[in-house]
Amino acid sequence: MSLLALLLAAGAVLAAPTPIVQPAAADPLVGLTAPEPAFRTESREVRAGELAGKVLREMGAPTAELLAGAGRSLDSVSPGDVFNLDYRAGETRPFRLRLVHDPAMVNELVWDGKRYVARKVPVPYTVEEMAAAVTVTSSLWSAATSVGFSPAQVLDLAKIFEYDVDFNTELVEGARFRLVLDRLTADDGSQSVGDIRAAILDNGGKQYVAIRYRAADGTTGWYAKDGSARRKAFLRSPLEFLQVTSSFSTGRYHPILHKMRAHKGVDLAAPTGTNIRAVADGVITRAGWAGGHGNHVEIKHEGGFSTGYSHLSSIGVKVGERVQQGRSIGRVGSTGQSTGPHLHYEFMVNGVHKDPMKTIVPVAQPLPASEKAAFAAARDALLPRLEGATELTAGAVADAAEDRGPGR
Repeated sequence: MSLLALLLAAGAVLAAPTPIVQPAAADPLVGLTAPEPAFRTESREVRAGELAGKVLREMGAPTAELLAGAGRSLDSVSPGDVFNLDYRAGETRPFRLRLVHDPAMVNELVWDGKRYVARKVPVPYTVEEMAAAVTVTSSLWSAATSVGFSPAQVLDLAKIFEYDVDFNTELVEGARFRLVLDRLTADDGSQSVGDIRAAILDNGGKQYVAIRYRAADGTTGWYAKDGSARRKAFLRSPLEFLQVTSSFSTGRYHPILHKMRAHKGVDLAAPTGTNIRAVADGVITRAGWAGGHGNHVEIKHEGGFSTGYSHLSSIGVKVGERVQQGRSIGRVGSTGQSTGPHLHYEFMVNGVHKDPMKTIVPVAQPLPASEKAAFAAARDALLPRLEGATELTAGAVADAAEDRGPGR
């Protein structure tokens, strides 16, 4: 059962549908709008820690040509994404790659006879706004996917609060998300979840509120109730939220290792190949082999801050290169003096090692005064809906389905 069916079963209140008229996409390829002849499709789901290149190679696709045509459009694939390769009868080269990462948009790479050309194909839909809640009893991944969130949507949810909570180590049992989100209905009747408009996370006695707001200049961001930006100068963790399905345990806080070590760093265990991100804007000051640290990257940030990343399986940056927050700088590995795949992460202030989980770092600028009235109106419309979000659990959904009876 889809998330939207579950929401309706649990009694989620829907706003009136609003038609969304998608503009026709400019097609760089002549003749591609004509009906395609019969073709076969080979599909492959992305697993945790995998990159697009690995998936395509295992599918037997012309990987180098596809990646050359993709540019950076395949850089951010998520576990659960599905690669679809379409082949015409009798042909061994796929004429099209389709990847749906955003439910309102299909990313395609189409063979034009010489190369693969990237294009985005919008999916026409109508949208309804709804409120729902999810409580974490084992892991965020299990809780969210069990009620219909796709893997990509779980990652998007974690990113809203990634400046405050390390979702690999700090999310506690009983954490509760309340959400105002969009339900998308395509022309063929299929349904999916669109944008999250507002969210509240209650975790370990702390509450975090996030309001999505579009400013007059067209930029969109997440803000706290007072209009301060949720985005901060530093990410809480260099690792993206991982697909963790193990239950909480009183013996171990979380199945991902996370502790300060004598050599003044934080160890974050993760599968080989997991993406490592720059936690803040900066300049690469070191990228290469560093003895016991193995493959190692260091970044100098503004304000006397610097960070280090060790034991990488591969390095994706060069000394002197300027990187932005969230940019991939390498992949988790076990090089140097290491007993297993993990990231050794160091955080320094004026050359002195600090615990990154306890250090207060600079915050981003708040909304300008000219935007505060409009933001307050948007916030005040969304907060009551968050307070009344309907809880979604597997048991509650099953009971609701039984109460309705078959065919209702």
